[in-house]
Amino acid sequence: MQSSRPALLALLLITPFVPNAIAGEPARYLELVNRAHDTVTAVSAAPAGSGVFQPMPLPVPLRGGGDATTLSVAGERCRYDLQFTFRDGRAVVYPQVDLCRHRGLRIQPLPRASVEDGARVATSRAAPTP
Repeated sequence: MQSSRPALLALLLITPFVPNAIAGEPARYLELVNRAHDTVTAVSAAPAGSGVFQPMPLPVPLRGGGDATTLSVAGERCRYDLQFTFRDGRAVVYPQVDLCRHRGLRIQPLPRASVEDGARVATSRAAPTP
């Protein structure tokens, strides 16, 4: 029988984004509403400005048009950059989302990608919902 220590150690190293029961840190809750037209298939978060995105568990894909879910983010930080990846592969980053001040975020429809640059990642300046 193999030891599960490596798996447990790997799980404990994902400190800012594990459930607070495991990390022992306070949890912040983020209510997501997908107002975009496409399904969100992945959510990642990074401490604001770091660019070090870590995947967050998304229970089921978040369908466009108003599907909603609540995610738990464990950690002492308030500001995170949140990245949402859609079924078609495009992604959007919402920078500097303050989870201490805002409990919710509406994911807005993506702008049309420019054909010349083949842009697949956009940055949104949309404000979170209070």
